[in-house]
Formats: sequence, structure tokens, C-alpha cells
Amino acid sequence: MNEIRRKKRSKKGGKSKNKEFMDAALDAFIRDQSLKKWREVDGLTEGADIDSLEAVKSSTEFFEKGPYSKIWVRWWKQDVIDHLPGSNEHLFGRIENAVRGAVLEERELRKNEADALLEDSLEYKAFIARQMEHLLFEAGGDIEEDI
Repeated sequence: MNEIRRKKRSKKGGKSKNKEFMDAALDAFIRDQSLKKWREVDGLTEGADIDSLEAVKSSTEFFEKGPYSKIWVRWWKQDVIDHLPGSNEHLFGRIENAVRGAVLEERELRKNEADALLEDSLEYKAFIARQMEHLLFEAGGDIEEDI
């Protein structure tokens, strides 16, 4: 009887761990997308020597998002352009809010349209692969020490 209970608990714990991993992966993907966009804006501000507003407006294109680019543009305009703050710290927060909104809306739209899930997109899979490679590289020393 106790053995049956243990099996049930471990199965439930496994599902919980998978969900935690998927949630963490999605949050990390959102952060990664936000950092890419922030670096783009920062690069325009520094490299092209233009002010933040012009850099943000110049970063409004999301061609790589394909049919979902309109979602991204709308979130960018709503959360970043329309509320451009004075400092880069606040700017990153605005960018992250816009990216989070766009990612979550795109994710829901993909589910509702029976399109490939966001998690199955090349961009998302490439992100996960890079992170796993980095994690394995970082853990490499620890793994060798344990052997």
C-alpha cells in the first residue's frame, strides 16, 4: 500500500517539476528576447548617436516574428513607445513588459489556431538548445569531479 502511494506521489511530483521547468524556460525565453531588443535599442542610441525615442521607434520592426509581428508591434507601441521613460533601467522594464505581453499573446494565438506551439518554434528550440549547452558546459567540471 505504501509503495503504491509513493508511486503516485512521484508521478505527481514529476508533472509538477515539468511544469516548473516549462515555466522557468518560458520566463528565460522572455528575458532573452527582452535583452536582445534592449541591446538593439542601446546599440542604436550609442552607435547611431540618436536619442532614446528615435532608437525605440527604429526598433519597431519584428519581421522575424512572421505572421505574429503585428502582435509584437502593437505591444511595442503600447508599452514602450507610448510610455518612453527617461532612464535605461526603466526602458528595460518597459521592453520586458512588451515582450512578455507579446510572447504570451502569440502563445495563446498559436494554441487557438492549432498552429505550431511557441515551444515548437525554431527560435524557442534554438534558445533552449543554447541554454542547455551552456548549462552542460558549466556543469562539466562538476560532472568530471563526480566520476
